[in-house]
Amino acid sequence: MKEVLRFRFAKTGRAKYISHLDLVRCVQRAIRRSGLPVHYTGGFHPHMEAVFAAALPLGMESIGEILEVRFAEPVEPEIARAQLQLVLPEGLELLNAYEPVHKMGELAYVRYRVTLPNEQPKVLLEQWQQFLEQPEVLVEKKSKRGVRTVDLLPQIDCPLAEATEQAVKWEWCLSVGQPESVNPMLILTAFAQFAGISLEFPEICRFQLCTKEKTEFF
Repeated sequence: MKEVLRFRFAKTGRAKYISHLDLVRCVQRAIRRSGLPVHYTGGFHPHMEAVFAAALPLGMESIGEILEVRFAEPVEPEIARAQLQLVLPEGLELLNAYEPVHKMGELAYVRYRVTLPNEQPKVLLEQWQQFLEQPEVLVEKKSKRGVRTVDLLPQIDCPLAEATEQAVKWEWCLSVGQPESVNPMLILTAFAQFAGISLEFPEICRFQLCTKEKTEFF
């Protein structure tokens, strides 16, 4: 039994439309309802010690999110998972609970599965290769510090790209954390402009968080 546990969870279905701020509030309320002995900070404004490894962009699904909770006393991981799952809304599923292995600062990359429906997927896949062969792909990236121009190409790690009967599917490993965080929609938008297509109903699922060595983050 450990005082600090990590929960790997899925955020799917209608839950993908819950913003990160609303997700934080939702989970905090669920932890309180669960009756688990969560730890609070001291001082005049105590707050619950429950943090997420990385914010998931709105509208995207995930089967690899991580929530870390500090408890006031040791809690059996499976008991904590079961109790918390009972009070979570539809679309949020706790997949497992375990003792942390890596420090939060070791999180560096995230892996996505991306599906883009298209009537000519083989042609689109060829255009993707041409897209990657460009000398640079400059886009404007917004952040809290303002708008800056960045080159996307060095930041695209694409271990898989394939054409199916009605779509092109990719796996991307992208950096996470300011200022290097890359939203997969930024890549899709730039590619759509290059290929002259519209972005209709892309499916994006984050499935794994990784260390700087691109091994799974636990």
